[in-house]
Amino acid sequence: MSRNKLAILVLGALLIGHANLQAAETPETEQPKEQGSVVPFGSEDLTTAENLDEGGAISQADLSGVRSELATLRDQLTQRLDKTIANSKRSLSISGSTQTRYAASTSPGKSGFLFNSAILSLKGFLKKDYEEGKSFSYTLGLGSNASYNLQPTDAYLQYSIGQSLDIGQPYLYVNIGQQKKQFGLEATTTEDKQPAINTAQFASKLGLSSRDIGIRLYGDLVPIVDLGYNYRIPLIEYSLGLYNGSGTNAPDTNRNKDIEGRIAINAPVGYYSPWRGLTLGSSFYRGQQDLLKGTTLITNGDGEAIKSRYGADLSYVSAPLGFTAEYVLGRDEKALTGTTLANSTKKITTSRGYTVTFFYEWGEQFYKNSRSQSRNDDWWPTTFQPFIRYDHWDPDTLLANNETAVTTVGFNFFFAETTKFQLNYSISDDKATPLKQNSFAAQFQFGF
Repeated sequence: MSRNKLAILVLGALLIGHANLQAAETPETEQPKEQGSVVPFGSEDLTTAENLDEGGAISQADLSGVRSELATLRDQLTQRLDKTIANSKRSLSISGSTQTRYAASTSPGKSGFLFNSAILSLKGFLKKDYEEGKSFSYTLGLGSNASYNLQPTDAYLQYSIGQSLDIGQPYLYVNIGQQKKQFGLEATTTEDKQPAINTAQFASKLGLSSRDIGIRLYGDLVPIVDLGYNYRIPLIEYSLGLYNGSGTNAPDTNRNKDIEGRIAINAPVGYYSPWRGLTLGSSFYRGQQDLLKGTTLITNGDGEAIKSRYGADLSYVSAPLGFTAEYVLGRDEKALTGTTLANSTKKITTSRGYTVTFFYEWGEQFYKNSRSQSRNDDWWPTTFQPFIRYDHWDPDTLLANNETAVTTVGFNFFFAETTKFQLNYSISDDKATPLKQNSFAAQFQFGF
């Protein structure tokens, strides 16, 4: 609501209340006022000379006219607000992003436009603690991918176990519901913040990029604070989660739960340090899955196969230079022979993948002092970001010539808030085929 509308409503309410009070009072005699006495607001005698305007005393008809005009104005404003403002019982923040892509490849030789994804996110507080910040909030996301199916993405409740108002103290939260797995860098990054158009191969091959339903405890320790720049970086960040292990929007298929953990150490430096943005992280994920022979489920094999993931990552994100490096090792139990658990022969398949990304950026998109500048029009600082990425995936380390390597050269153009244009040219070398493929993709992503 604008300040002018709010001022008119408040003024109207005061005038109506004041007019009702005076119209109800019909004093028969005027009581003498003691010198120096305080007259309560609303008890002034409007019939005295000092309260008369040039037109004489205020009549009952005048007061009725004021009431009628204010009531009409109130109804008009209420009607306009009801039509233009969405209402909710609790605080609500709406955001989202959409990705539209054009892709072309040499093998197979095809090209075309693609609606990649659309995400709508709703966030708010169910209970807000203004004293210690132990608030209870919610997040609900709805997303549609290239298959044009609208499904829930993030859907969880969050509670701040510790205080969250003092930036000099550690934070501690708990999330319950469907959420992103906190494994490494690639799988953790949301769709709207990924540097390359396509995610790393290991993130999808090992099931790390999919969301899952469960509970997660996370927080930080030993925060480094620079109040002059509103800068806060914790020395240690940690996360521990317990999930179904069945993937997005799926119930648990067995009685076992998957456990996940991550710890990251940030450089304990101030805002102007050249080491600001340096992070070393380590992650693990362990659970059980269906026992498979190729793609065929072994009879009564639900939850009888072991799966584990181990990862390490190193990142340095500080304008204008930056890089990210991540290594992941996967171990999955599979069946070689047999049709049941009793007669099946099992083995552990070890897979691995890693990515290295270098980027350079120039512009003012990520500088707070530039974004906070006051402008008369819809201005936002622009930034240009060229990058190169190498993505390697080996599905079975015991087999030779089955790796796939993808080299991507890209350019990101940030020209508005939450809006960017991406260009990617990739060279893929699949030694198992053997097949070399060149592909080009251009993607426009906007948010609100």
